[in-house]
Amino acid sequence: MSSFVAIDYETANSSYESVCAIGATVVLDGKITSSIYSLIKPPKEHFFFDSFNVSIHGITEKDVKSAPGFEKIWQEIEEVIASYNLPIACHYAGFDIRVTEAMLHYFERDFQNIRFYDTCTVSRKIWPELINFKLNTISGHLGINLEHHNAKSDAQACALIALKHMELLSLPSLSDIAKSFGYDLGILSSSGVKTMSEFKRYENTRSYPRESGSDSSKDVLPDREVNVGSDLFGMSIVFTGALTSMGRKEAIQRAVNNGATVVSAVSKKTDFLVVGISDFLDFEKGIKTNKLKDAELVKQKGYGISIIDEEDFLRMTT
Repeated sequence: MSSFVAIDYETANSSYESVCAIGATVVLDGKITSSIYSLIKPPKEHFFFDSFNVSIHGITEKDVKSAPGFEKIWQEIEEVIASYNLPIACHYAGFDIRVTEAMLHYFERDFQNIRFYDTCTVSRKIWPELINFKLNTISGHLGINLEHHNAKSDAQACALIALKHMELLSLPSLSDIAKSFGYDLGILSSSGVKTMSEFKRYENTRSYPRESGSDSSKDVLPDREVNVGSDLFGMSIVFTGALTSMGRKEAIQRAVNNGATVVSAVSKKTDFLVVGISDFLDFEKGIKTNKLKDAELVKQKGYGISIIDEEDFLRMTT
């Protein structure tokens, strides 16, 4: 059955428990039937708005002062999921599913296994020629109207992308699409998250290859338990341009804590080029750093590099 609920969150800060907006789009039998949207008042201990997050979504403390808590809105979404036994669709499951997990645990809610589908993971397979797989990039490619970082609009765009997957592949469900690429739907259970991506591994230890270069993760070890469920786990990353939310040293540490290897130069083995906000804006105007030019050349040769901005890097890491 081509039925699911697409979900998107915005957060007040880097904490998963700081949800300040939620959007959900309900799809039944291949058609969008309803939408749920609300600003959310974060729990007291997570109720602070980081300037970086505000610059992305524009939501402030004043906006959510009288908003309901997460548990009230989730109950409405949960009833729809349970009534039709629906999976969740989201774009960058590493963020939205981890937020869902954190909020359900915070409010000590019992829940059955939640199946989920990552539109980003499958879009990489369907449209490998795209320069990156950001929600707005794919939406632009498909002609989907998007008010980016409005949770309602983002959830609807995610739903339309998932429906496009079904149309292109002539498959009736998200599960069938996942299986066609050798995946299974991910599962959020009370014991944790298992993602759908074939690139994820779940062993508890990992050896980190040594890479040369002054802007790499050479000699940088995890300073906490590695997040093996991260979208960056096992990936090779290159940074270019200044980041707004953190220094380069912190960014490299964050990447390593999520199982990635950071190298100093773009190559055919590079999975992600992470671009600082200002350089990304320049890039969209046609102004490119040498690393961006190298990434485009690698992409043109058919390798799977993705060019993402600082916001996506933060969403893909913890």
